Amino acid sequence: MYTGYDPYYLDYGNDRHRRYPRGTINIVFGKSLTYLLLYVVVCIWVLAIVPKLFSLPQVGEPLTILLVLLPYLFACIFMSMTLSGFMTSRESPMLVFVFTSVILLFISGVSWPEAAIPPFWKVVGYLFPSTPGIQGFIRINTAGASLHEVAHEYRVLWIQAGVYFILSCIIYRYQIIRSRKMIIKQYRYMKMRRMLRERE
Repeated sequence: MYTGYDPYYLDYGNDRHRRYPRGTINIVFGKSLTYLLLYVVVCIWVLAIVPKLFSLPQVGEPLTILLVLLPYLFACIFMSMTLSGFMTSRESPMLVFVFTSVILLFISGVSWPEAAIPPFWKVVGYLFPSTPGIQGFIRINTAGASLHEVAHEYRVLWIQAGVYFILSCIIYRYQIIRSRKMIIKQYRYMKMRRMLRERE
């Protein structure tokens, strides 16, 4: 009978939870929806309110922009959650952001001609959601492209979102298992110390 705190009892429960890591998927998906709600507000401000305030030209259909924005946000969120598993401090993401922002801007084909970008850097650019996201958004918002005309970028964004979702689940699962092992190890140590004190 369970009479006290036991990490095996609380964290594992039964063998079913060991075999099916549904909890990890729920955590990743739940956090991504929270981030999505936050960034939707930012996107409304940047893409809808600011252009109206400064009378910036917008020729793209709002529905098309929204459909492209959805996989772009998911891809960015899942990629960030994947990279967070490799960060050792709170300051590390800011350093990575500062170091990579200019590079990603250049290889996206906006500030540098796409024809002048070497093939290697083109491949590297498609590892990040910024490249298809920027290219698709510019074609929609400046040339009035439809969703069919940016189908390539749209598919790439969904593929990136799926791949980074799987990777983030793997990273989070590893972190959860590592945390459980540390808690169990600490619990056993504290339990052993308590038993030694009682014997004394």
